[in-house]
Amino acid sequence: MVRFLSSLVAIAACLVASNALPQVPRQASWPDAPLRTNGRWILNASGKNVTYAGANWSGHGEAMVPEGLQHQSIQYIVSMIKSAGINAVRLTYAIEMIDDIYANGMKDVDIKTSFTKALGQQNGAKILGDVLKNNPQFTEATTRLEVFDAVAAELSKQEIYIHLDNHISKAMWCCSETDGNAWWGDKDFNVANWVRGLKYMAEHVRLPVSGKKY
Repeated sequence: MVRFLSSLVAIAACLVASNALPQVPRQASWPDAPLRTNGRWILNASGKNVTYAGANWSGHGEAMVPEGLQHQSIQYIVSMIKSAGINAVRLTYAIEMIDDIYANGMKDVDIKTSFTKALGQQNGAKILGDVLKNNPQFTEATTRLEVFDAVAAELSKQEIYIHLDNHISKAMWCCSETDGNAWWGDKDFNVANWVRGLKYMAEHVRLPVSGKKY
């Protein structure tokens, strides 16, 4: 009993001493989420302003794969973005990618098939070979979404925010008022598919307990 009381006294003394010390503000780790808005401002979970300095990374083109990987690795591209002082990337995608997934029995298309369909047999094979050379973690069987996930994982690793952007419905370079995607119900803007696509991607990228998604 004496030993127990002595322990309580010692603990109490430590608490008093620690409270007497100057309190160092907690340094929240990136991304200090969730982010929220307050009027015109974006705030992190600590209530501090977050100012976007952003770049665009296109993934809404005909192949529906984030572009540039035939020239450099994901890690290198992200490191160059980081070195320019950029802290946010708008990562674009097309609703057509999700339409393909639904049409394919809820399975995404592999990048070999996607490059071939978009660029033709010869050019598709050439670009795919260059992508795999620079990014050996991928294979011909890697899916488009797996490439998106790898890009997002590296952006997160290097502490760059991701603005996931449904840029267009039909995959193509854009944009104009005559591209068929200008407004709801336009030639290539199926509203039901658009809502379905937003829902699918929101569920795909949401942050689970494991913290592995973007």
